[in-house]
Amino acid sequence: MAATSHVWAPLVGTEGDSGCNTQAPAKAGSAGAEAPAIRGGISMAASTSESAPSRVPLRCALAFAALYAAYEAPEGVGGRLLGNAVVAAVMMTLFHAVAFGVGRWLGYRRNGFHAYALEWHGSALARALAVMLVLKPLSVLVGVRLGLLQVLPLEKPVVGTALLVAVLGVAVSTFVPSVAEDIVARGFWFRAWPVAGQRAGYVLLSAGVFVLTHVYRLGNGPLEWLMLFCTGLAYAAAVARTGSLWGAVGLHWGWNLANSLMDLRLDVTAVGQGGRMLSTATGLVALALVVLLPAKRRAVAP
Repeated sequence: MAATSHVWAPLVGTEGDSGCNTQAPAKAGSAGAEAPAIRGGISMAASTSESAPSRVPLRCALAFAALYAAYEAPEGVGGRLLGNAVVAAVMMTLFHAVAFGVGRWLGYRRNGFHAYALEWHGSALARALAVMLVLKPLSVLVGVRLGLLQVLPLEKPVVGTALLVAVLGVAVSTFVPSVAEDIVARGFWFRAWPVAGQRAGYVLLSAGVFVLTHVYRLGNGPLEWLMLFCTGLAYAAAVARTGSLWGAVGLHWGWNLANSLMDLRLDVTAVGQGGRMLSTATGLVALALVVLLPAKRRAVAP
């Protein structure tokens, strides 16, 4: 079955002195430093000890190129060129080190992952994960009823201790690449380089980038692109609503995790284009269910 593979305080533009911010940081004692600016309902509060990163387009473009290359390399080199799953897994894990370094290069000196809105937001992650772990199996049931999917039990399913080990394994093996892709397709465009804002424009841009992160699947045709775009809308909308990349991680990881968990017990086969059609519809339902996620806190000017 194909997969689309604490209380949070907004820290947009709070760290470092480089990066790709188009506006100069406010000086201490100025009006801009006394109260956080409100842009589209999102707090842009500056740290008392660090100035806001300045967004230089060339630097941002180079940063994205580095992230994109590092993300595509595991499948392209480890998977397709070398045919070695271990190499691919190691390269995907190393992506996160690259992302951390790129974030620091963009000016988020305290924590490079803050460049992608990855400050911890447990409630967003938990709620989004729960939504998708319920929605995805339900969509499979609907697919079977509509004749879009065929589901049969595996002849030799994993059981006992081996099942527990397998569950832990798929939890990790789906989490790591899900976060990586969310950084490239969503977090970077929401925080490090919000060229389309952080609302509807951001959601559309992010969904488009999400399609392009599946470069090795673009040859599957327009229905594949549509499926990726619609699921990408849901994931990006989760970021826009929660103000945190963890909202997208919950949905995205939940999608991949649910698929992998079902694969431990079931043989799920799409009938023709039924799988893509069903996944497209599931993505749109997930988009509607984003309202169940915790909304970001909006700063109120004094």
